[in-house]
Amino acid sequence: MRRSLLLVIVAFSMLLVACEEQLPPSPPPPGQVAGVGGAIAGLAGAMPSWAVGPKNVAVTPLEAYYNDGLVVSVANYDYIYSSGYVFNSKSRVWERFDLQGERVKDWISGEAVGSIALDSDRFKEGDNYLVVYACSKSGSRWDCNQNKWMLVKFKVLGSVTGEIPELANVDKFVITNPIRPFTVIGSTAEKDNFLDVNVIRYDARYREPNGLTVLVHVFDFLSRADVDKTLKDVLSPYVRNGLQKHMGNNVAVFLADNDHRTAFWTSGTQLVYVDTFDSKAANKEIIEAYLQKYPSDLTRQ
Repeated sequence: MRRSLLLVIVAFSMLLVACEEQLPPSPPPPGQVAGVGGAIAGLAGAMPSWAVGPKNVAVTPLEAYYNDGLVVSVANYDYIYSSGYVFNSKSRVWERFDLQGERVKDWISGEAVGSIALDSDRFKEGDNYLVVYACSKSGSRWDCNQNKWMLVKFKVLGSVTGEIPELANVDKFVITNPIRPFTVIGSTAEKDNFLDVNVIRYDARYREPNGLTVLVHVFDFLSRADVDKTLKDVLSPYVRNGLQKHMGNNVAVFLADNDHRTAFWTSGTQLVYVDTFDSKAANKEIIEAYLQKYPSDLTRQ
């Protein structure tokens, strides 16, 4: 009996080791060369020795203003490291952000998505940087882009100033009447993009008496084909991992890197994105009001 139990324990231990071997080795922190060490440092202009250019990484939008959010998606790898890093160009250090997806210990299987909130306390105007790490099995070896972090450059354009012609249409796209218990505290419009797809983004910001803020973006596309391309190229992991039913409508819900609960859906040539400045739940009053204006036609990708 003892011998049988011992064999079972040994077999189980071997199984655990075998499972462990299926995962890639952990990456060094960005700014360090494997085996050399040293503090996490800033960028010196050229591609640093510990980094490579991005492959199968999408950042949307690549040019953004303060108070916008970047969506980071990584696909076509066996495993993506669950932590990415964004360079705080004010304090000159790398700061961790989380990627979401099918979690396997410190890794995410297949595809991963994350988001980064841009604010003037962390980012200077101009070029800024983030890194992600991903691996695929090549025979019996892991190919992790030469065991280097993939470095992505994005641009911060500063604060939005002045009006653009699209602002005249803002009332057509966002709800400027109060959505109780919320009041409208501002609305605007500007040109935006998802990768190579150009859109007009209409924004409305709402606040309730206890201080909760909800920001709504309504992205107006030129065609439904552009909407479908954006869903496929940028947003499909969010849809697969976060699709829920609300009022009979499909809505994708996820927790952003800034601990904001976020929901989005498509409706014809519009994409509605509701950012609730709270981690517990997406705001149903705002979502329901916008679902009445923009019924969802979102389907699982």
